[in-house]
Order: sequence, then C-alpha cells, then structure tokens
Amino acid sequence: MPQRLHGSDASGRVRVLHVVPQFRLGGMEQGIVKLANGLPPTRIATAICSFESEIDGIADSLQAPIAVHALGRRRGNDPVLVWRLVRLLRKERPAIVHSHGWGTLCETYIAARTAGVRYFVHSEHGTMELRRRNLCVQRAVWSLADRVLAVSSTLADRMARKTGFARERIQVIVNGADVKRFDAIERADARRCLDIAPGTFVIGTVGRLVPVKDQETLLGAVAQLRSSGVPCLALVAGDGPLLGALEARAVSLGIDTAVRFLGRRADVAPILAALDVFVLTSASEGLPNCVLEAMASGLPVVSTAVGGVREVVEEGVTGLLAAAGDVRRIADHLAMLAREPAVARQMGACGRARAREDFSLERMLERYERLYLDLAAPARGRFISVGASTSPCVESLAE
Repeated sequence: MPQRLHGSDASGRVRVLHVVPQFRLGGMEQGIVKLANGLPPTRIATAICSFESEIDGIADSLQAPIAVHALGRRRGNDPVLVWRLVRLLRKERPAIVHSHGWGTLCETYIAARTAGVRYFVHSEHGTMELRRRNLCVQRAVWSLADRVLAVSSTLADRMARKTGFARERIQVIVNGADVKRFDAIERADARRCLDIAPGTFVIGTVGRLVPVKDQETLLGAVAQLRSSGVPCLALVAGDGPLLGALEARAVSLGIDTAVRFLGRRADVAPILAALDVFVLTSASEGLPNCVLEAMASGLPVVSTAVGGVREVVEEGVTGLLAAAGDVRRIADHLAMLAREPAVARQMGACGRARAREDFSLERMLERYERLYLDLAAPARGRFISVGASTSPCVESLAE
C-alpha cells in the first residue's frame, strides 16, 4: 500500500485539488472559479487540474496563488492520463482530491488511491451519465468516496433513483451567486452600451450553444411573440458548436433582426442588467448559476422546469415555468410579462431577495469550507513541506 499523504502545508492549510474534464467557460467551471477565489487562502490552498490541454480565458479569473494544471488528454480512452494525474498528485500532495462529473470520476479515483491521497470527494453538477453499465460504475465508485455531493436536492434524488446509491449519502451544497456584483450596473447604462433603444422589451439567455441548452426553443418563442404582435429583442450570450445552426434557424424563422448572438462573455453582469426577462430553455440542468445570477440582478425568470430550477424559481413569485421544449408556453409567459411590466418588476424583486437569502455566494463558500476542514481534521497538525505555487498560471503535463 502506498504511504498516505497528509496534505497540509507548513502553515497548516488544507490542500484541495479540483479535477475537471475541461477548464473552459461554463457553469460548472465558473462555480469552481468562485469556490477557488472565495475560500480563505489562510485555511484552504486550492489548485485545479484539467484533463484537456486547452485552457481558455476563464483561468484569467483566478486569483493568485491558484495554479491550473493541464494533463493533455488524448482522444478516446487514455490510460496514460491516470499516470500523469498520479505524478501530479505526488507532486502537489493534496489532502483532498475533488472530482467533478462523470468525465473525471474513475480516473481520478484510481489516481488518488494510487498516489495515497487521503480523501476523495466527488460532485455531480447536472446532466448525468445514464448508460446502464456506467450507472453501475458510478454506484460502485461513489460508495468508495469519502463524500458525494450534488448541487440540488432534485439532482441528488435523481442520482439515487437512477443508480441505486443511498440518498442519505449524497450531500447537497447548492450553488451561490455574488449578489453584490449584480447591484452596480444601471439598466439605462447597460442598454446604451449595447445600443438598445429605450422602451424595447428585451429578453435574454446565457449559456454554451450546445444541444442540452436548447436555445432553438427560445428562438421559436421569439418567433411566436412577434407573430402575436409582441415586439422584442433577444440577446443570446455564449459560444459553442451550434452557433451557425442557431443563426441559420433565426434566419429561417424570420427573426434574425430580433436576435443578437453576443458570443462568449466572461462577465455577464452588463448583459443581465440590460434585460427585462431572463429565459432558460434547457432540456436538463443541475442548479444553473445563470438563473441565480439573473435573480441576483433583479430579473423575473422564465425557464423550463428541469433539474434544480424548480428549487430556485418559485412559480408565479420569482418567475414562470414550462415543460422542456414547450415553445408556446414559454412564449405565453413572455407575452404576459411584456404586457404586465409591474408584475415582472415584482417577480424580479422577489427573485433578488430569494437569491440574497437562500443562494448567496457566502453561504455556498461556508458550506464547502466546513466540508473540507471537517473532512481533513484528523490529518491537520501533521505538516509536510510543500513549495508554494505560482499563479495564476497554467502548467502542461502532457508529454
């Protein structure tokens, strides 16, 4: 058996390494950035490992000294990846390795145990791996983990139901939004910067342009709004492989002048400040950060009732819900809010209060800090000498 590593540095900080399939702009990755930046560096020393070598500008959002390691995964199954991760773990000597999503589960568990890392934590963030064989694998590896986490109660229930894993062993830590960050921008200023005429009814969404986000349903709703005599402008912030197809769909629906594809945006606060209503049309979600940020911005939310959205958006109070793919229902909700701006403003105010009270970034950070410190408590006090990381930087371990 390999020797167990204690995972605290000379000042007694607990060292945590997050492992992600890729480190690009996305909801899960943004949540990890908020976690890494927000945890007290005097108690938690954080590093991030991406299986892929490509690291985009999201790494620029990290505060020093948070290192990002890129393993350079090859296409398909890459057995060498595990050994690269083992070498990294032996170098970094974390007390806790925290894997995120199915794409990192097995490789990270094998590497962590091979390297002698004391604690293994795994999080699920939304869309699950549902192939029958892999459901059994998930149940087996989760049973060996020290903690299994979900970002919503709905997701935790689904994890247990689909895999047969004990629900009581899944801890829920909901995502959090930095409410103060979304208070500083005036709507008139945001609209002026985006060249939006006063009085325009503006809806919008934020997310990668991938099938699960189903922005095509949003385009269908915009077309129905306009055909029913409700003029609007839709802003779509995000990039992804479906950009060309969505642009072509907007043209075929005759709404290309009513939809603006804004591309990748690292800071969405100015976009949200310009909206009247935030729209999410995803087919599947965990607990979407974009909805929390929209609520923190004081926006009513029209969303598909998927995943943890139903735990955040209270029907008729902070927003309105529809079934996934229900274009007509989403269009009807938007039309009502366009006709009743006072109702929309009241929903937005209730959403902001709910985000501040129940989904604050501070609450999320407190729960993760408690998790890490409580888990590593038996190992604290037995220190090893580890050189300080320099960051923000990206280190490639690909051969």
